Amino acid sequence: FFFCSERYLRVGTMATSTIASAASAASAAGAAASAMSMTAFEVFVSKDTFKFNAAHFVAYKGFRERLHGHNYKVAVRLLGSRKIGPDGYVLDFGCVKAVTKKICKDLNEHFICPMRSDVMAIVVKDDDESCLNGGTITLTCEDGSVFVFPKKDCAMLPIVHATTEELAIYLWGKILGALNSEYLVKRGMHTMEVTVAEAVGQEAVFRMQIPDSSASEDDVKALSDVGSYIKNGDIVPMPCPTSTEAAHASASASSGAGPPPEKKQKRSEGCGDGCKDCQAKLSAKLQQLAKAINAGFLGGNGNKVDAKDLEDLLSKGG
Repeated sequence: FFFCSERYLRVGTMATSTIASAASAASAAGAAASAMSMTAFEVFVSKDTFKFNAAHFVAYKGFRERLHGHNYKVAVRLLGSRKIGPDGYVLDFGCVKAVTKKICKDLNEHFICPMRSDVMAIVVKDDDESCLNGGTITLTCEDGSVFVFPKKDCAMLPIVHATTEELAIYLWGKILGALNSEYLVKRGMHTMEVTVAEAVGQEAVFRMQIPDSSASEDDVKALSDVGSYIKNGDIVPMPCPTSTEAAHASASASSGAGPPPEKKQKRSEGCGDGCKDCQAKLSAKLQQLAKAINAGFLGGNGNKVDAKDLEDLLSKGG
């Protein structure tokens, strides 16, 4: 009985040890599987060649910027699956570089014309005799301003406001179309992100899931339809303390009122030329000085007059 008990004890110990080892292995496998499920590869490409210089102005109801330009920069991020491809890549950087460089080059040194603007009348003339090198594009704004550009100098984009946000959406569609969404999905990528910066520290990001291989070309275009991402309704006034023209226009468009009256800048004492009070005081002092000179109070008996004498005289009358 004792032998059997000992034997059973040993068997039980061995069984317990085997179960513990199996549980440990299962736990490690589970941890590895869990870690694998949380792992995601991605590539981020931002090059000096991903840039374009372009002119634009933002216009919406009640507001138009002055014509100006930016040195835009673009970056692309592709998020992949838990494993990289048999070639060791998520995606070859060269693919992203070639596509994005070309798209930026096509926009470089152009006026960005928002062909879907809801506040500008845009007329395109392909045979305008006034332009020797081709047609023209005429933009008539709400405020009556009229811009005429050579057609060849314009990038006629399917956007509404020519903002950095809308450019990010547009570029997302162009880059995705050039890279081929079906190919990206086959390589395990599921999301693409495009960043557009108009200046250092001022950038907009558009991120969207890549459509699966069954998506048609029209489906891909629909995903980058700028108009579908713009809210309808009134413009919400800016609550932040700012003196930008856009902030004033935002408040005016919301309230229906005109632009806020220009605030007069408060001047400190002794401010000088722009202050009527200071000018009046100075005039009184000069009159006092002229009276003293005319009465012979200064420079009499051949004595010279210096600045200190003038200061003493003016301070007595002050």
